[in-house]
Amino acid sequence: MRHNKHRHLEQEEVITAAVGVAFDVGLHAVTAEAVGARLSAPAKSVLALWPDIEALVAVTFSRIVAAELAEVKRAVLANPSPRQQLTVLLETLAEPVRLDVDAVWLESWSLGRRNEALGAVVRSEEGAWHTFVAAVIRRGVKSGDFMEVDPDEIAAHLLATIDGVNAYSLVGYRSDLDRLRLLHAVARTHLGAGSFAADPEREPVSAI
Repeated sequence: MRHNKHRHLEQEEVITAAVGVAFDVGLHAVTAEAVGARLSAPAKSVLALWPDIEALVAVTFSRIVAAELAEVKRAVLANPSPRQQLTVLLETLAEPVRLDVDAVWLESWSLGRRNEALGAVVRSEEGAWHTFVAAVIRRGVKSGDFMEVDPDEIAAHLLATIDGVNAYSLVGYRSDLDRLRLLHAVARTHLGAGSFAADPEREPVSAI
C-alpha cells in the first residue's frame, strides 16, 4: 500500500494501531514499521510521535491489560457477595476467549527483562491486579464468607496460580475445565471449603 508522506498521526491512533499489532501478531511485533503499515503511514511518522519504541510497547501493554482489569472489575463487582465475586473472578479469568490477552501478558514478562519501561509497567499492572483481588478477599474475610487469612498473601497465591494456568492455556496443556478446577481448589484450600460452590462437573479432569 502506498504511504501518504503528508499523513499526520495522532498519539491515540498510534497506540490503537499498536494494540492491534500486539493482538494480531504479538507484543514483540510492535515496531515503527508495523504500526506505520497498519496506519498506511511511514515509520518515521510513528517515530516522530514515539521516538522511543520501547516506551510505545510499554504503553501498548498498559492499554491492553488496564482495559482487561476494568472489564473484569465490572463483571465481578456486579455481584453482591464476596463468594460470588471471587467465583466470577476465577471463572472469568479462566475463559478461553482471553487467550489474546494472556499471550500479551506472557510476552510482557519475557520482553520486560530487557525493556525497562515495559518491566516497570508490568510490575505496576500486576500490582493493580493484586490490589483488586486482595480487596475481594478482604471483604470476604470481614463478612465471614472466607477464613481469617492475610488477604495480600492469598491474593499473591491466587494470582500466581492464575498466571500459571493461563500460560498452560496458550499451549493447550490440560483442558479449560481442568484449569478452572485448579483455581477453585487453590481458593478453597486458602479460604475455606465453604467459600465456593461445588467444583464444575461438566467433564472429568484429564490426566496430567
